[in-house]
Amino acid sequence: MRCAELSLRNPEAGRRGGFIPSVFVGTLPEDKRLSACIGCGSCAAVCPQQIDIPGTLAGFAERFAG
Repeated sequence: MRCAELSLRNPEAGRRGGFIPSVFVGTLPEDKRLSACIGCGSCAAVCPQQIDIPGTLAGFAERFAG
């Protein structure tokens, strides 16, 4: 899963076949999609790597929209 996360964060990966993550995200149930995040921050509060998870998900959602 870590490799998938890194490829999603790589701007070059998005330019050269970014349709693959979009297709994958489209197969998830609605309650597991990027848009399901309500931005409460509870996940970020317990993230051992201090990742801004709500912000990251919002960025992915924007990138994959359309």
